[in-house]
Amino acid sequence: MKTVIYLDSLLLINFVIGYFLLRAAGCVCGAPPHWPRGGLGAAMAAVSTLVLLAPPLPVWAQFLYQGGSALAITAAAFGWQGARLLLRRAAWYFGMNLALAGLVLAAILRFSAQNVQTNNLAVYWNVPPLLLLFCALGVYLLARLAVMLFGPAEPEQLWQLEAKLPGGTLRGEALWDTGFSWYDPFSGCPVVLVSAPAAQAQLEEPLRQFLQRWFGGDRAALPPHGVRLLSCNTATGGDLLPAVQAQRLRICLGNRALLCGQVTVAFAGKNLSDGRYLALFGPGLAGQARRYGRGKTRKQSCAGRAGGPPPKSSEPAQEGRISC
Repeated sequence: MKTVIYLDSLLLINFVIGYFLLRAAGCVCGAPPHWPRGGLGAAMAAVSTLVLLAPPLPVWAQFLYQGGSALAITAAAFGWQGARLLLRRAAWYFGMNLALAGLVLAAILRFSAQNVQTNNLAVYWNVPPLLLLFCALGVYLLARLAVMLFGPAEPEQLWQLEAKLPGGTLRGEALWDTGFSWYDPFSGCPVVLVSAPAAQAQLEEPLRQFLQRWFGGDRAALPPHGVRLLSCNTATGGDLLPAVQAQRLRICLGNRALLCGQVTVAFAGKNLSDGRYLALFGPGLAGQARRYGRGKTRKQSCAGRAGGPPPKSSEPAQEGRISC
């Protein structure tokens, strides 16, 4: 028996459901979408359900379509804030979509429901719209409850960085990313990733020219003294990044300062998160500082802005030392 599908109900209900699911995914990741971006994502989510009317696709194509639509929907709802954050939000949205579909299918099997149409991983059940809306609201409330019980996502920690390199002194903001883990295979020391375009104004001429040539495509360029190449593997592929050994590196957050010993500084050929910060470091750097910190105090602190003088502070900064 064929099921009659009402397009107006299909689009309107899935618009509201998509909005709740996007809110839930954003809540888990620490930043729900704002209007009108959230509305745009919800509208795309509603339109994506029209695949229900398409001819049956192969199983691999069904998952590819659902995964690709999840990426497009979350990109529209949240904007571009980096590939990692986009993938995390899309994964949560896709997972919650599957959870909601599982709830609906379980109810269909439990009550031997009629007027059900399934196709291409999309489910249509001709029931009162309020029932489906309450199901979507339930998924959203479960996400909010999980955040309340286990705590919200940690906000970004932007530290002030000051690094003395063989080719200049860098000052600017650095992001502490708990998912960033990279160690120098030669020395075993943690690596700090620095954006070459954001740092070039603070670098001396030989290093600045080499970075411009290297990231401009001239892989035959000879590196200046003290510069070597590190292999970097990411989800998008591998590359060789120029790196130097920092002579001295200090990171500060408020009145807390960590003085690092041997640290490798690698340069990336693009801005980090649309230029919101100069550098990126992980727990390998800060974790060792906590472990080996001596609790000494000094009256020095990091520069507050790139190239600016150190700010005056009435409170001494606690300082730990890192040695590899």
